[in-house]
Amino acid sequence: MASIQGLDELLSNLSGLGGNVKESARKGLERGAKKIQKNAKMLAPVDTGHLRNSIKTKSETTVDGAEAQVFTNTEYAPYVEFGTGQRGRESNIERPEGISYKGDWKGQAAQPYMTPAYLHAKNTGEVEQEVIKSIQQDIGKLGGK
Repeated sequence: MASIQGLDELLSNLSGLGGNVKESARKGLERGAKKIQKNAKMLAPVDTGHLRNSIKTKSETTVDGAEAQVFTNTEYAPYVEFGTGQRGRESNIERPEGISYKGDWKGQAAQPYMTPAYLHAKNTGEVEQEVIKSIQQDIGKLGGK
């Protein structure tokens, strides 16, 4: 988060007013994660709706600050995101280590939903905007400017 322009000053102001910096950052990160979640749900392919409905967010404060995650615990989610078999390999999508393709069957093409949702948020700065907004709101509640 330290790469957000002006963030250090905002955090210093909030801390100086007695605010909880980590909790304020967590709230902003969670709101940003909810935006990613919403976009991932819109992009997720739907057959039964189970995959789409399984996309969740969680956030927590940590020793170093705060973190938020957008995730699904559906077993087949990576196969939908990255594809399978020959069609998955042909999708030409960058996949994480551990995702491999068997070349002896057709499989299914990749149908990315999490990656585009994340990249949209990254490219638009949505998460950073939510963190800044959260900190500014908390400063305002404590009587700061």
